[in-house]
Amino acid sequence: MSGKENATSTPEPEALTYFNDFQARTVEAITERIIPADSANGGATQAGVVYYIDRAISGFSTGLQRVYRLGLRELERFCEREHSTQFVNLTAEQQDQVIRRFLGNEIRGDNMTQNEQDSETIEGIDVGLIRSMFSVIREHAIEGYFCDPVYGGNRGAVGWRLVGFPGVQWGYTAEQMKPGFDATQIPIKTLADLRRELNNLPDNAQYYIKEGK
Repeated sequence: MSGKENATSTPEPEALTYFNDFQARTVEAITERIIPADSANGGATQAGVVYYIDRAISGFSTGLQRVYRLGLRELERFCEREHSTQFVNLTAEQQDQVIRRFLGNEIRGDNMTQNEQDSETIEGIDVGLIRSMFSVIREHAIEGYFCDPVYGGNRGAVGWRLVGFPGVQWGYTAEQMKPGFDATQIPIKTLADLRRELNNLPDNAQYYIKEGK
């Protein structure tokens, strides 16, 4: 069986430590548009990215709580004003349009310039705060999609599977280090897996290059 089929991890927590349910649903909807699922790979929702973000701003990124709290409030004011509903109730296409308006297009050159974005004003709406929040969410979404599952995101190692990364390994054999080796053949491991193996560590000799090889 391939590493894709053997990935293991500890169950991820469902409890929220900072967001309320509505805030979490909004952040989850935003991250899913930034990293959407397709027919082959799970997106930010399946990866549990919102739980990574919730943990992050409750821990080492507490300084970003204000950006999220006030940014989400301004986003809802904007959506109510422009679409007469909340962000989570918009269609996927409408959500993409909102994100692109404040974050910019995925492809440069076919939307307003950075200077035009920076100078945009909407009466009664803090445009800069919404833009800052989307920038932070994009960065956090990427972190949460590719982090070790122990930190709340990358559930089922979906991010690692997407890029063919075998996760956390004790080391790599000479064969595995050869150019062209298919890393997806290596069973994916997480930090939780390595902790379980502490009492039965692999022989380091397998990672040494033998003379004459």
